[in-house]
Amino acid sequence: MPEIASGPPAIHDALLKHTGFLISRTGLVAQKQFAERMEQLGLTTRMWGALNVLDAEGEITQHRLCTCTGIDPSSMVATLDELEAEGLVERRRHPNDRRAHALHLTDAGRERLARGRQLARVAQDELLAPLTDEEREVLHELLLRLVRATREVAGKAPDAISAEPAPVASG
Repeated sequence: MPEIASGPPAIHDALLKHTGFLISRTGLVAQKQFAERMEQLGLTTRMWGALNVLDAEGEITQHRLCTCTGIDPSSMVATLDELEAEGLVERRRHPNDRRAHALHLTDAGRERLARGRQLARVAQDELLAPLTDEEREVLHELLLRLVRATREVAGKAPDAISAEPAPVASG
């Protein structure tokens, strides 16, 4: 009886020539590894994304956060409710618009985000372990180019995706 190798299931040769399939397959693996890490902190990938944008942007409206993260408004409400219940984000009256709330990252939110970034770095390093540092940078730049092109094809302004090459984040 042949021995069955452990680890991820093999991919048939007929699929290896299809770049879209390989990207999709790798994306599923990356998402699973990332989600498992964030789960250790009681975060979802949406929550982690929102915390990162709030940390970078400071006080912003919920609408702006949706635009920056690409999360639809109804999902964002649920995400913010969870973050607020955990004490990671606060909704306050917007100083210039009575109808809007300004979102604020709390100290607890910053601490959880810092721990999340460490775990994200571990997941990324595991996923990209077969690549050299140079190959990782090239992959990052190519993925950014695809993301920008995809947004343009979808008819969305690439405002949340800078035209400047971003440094390769380690988490």
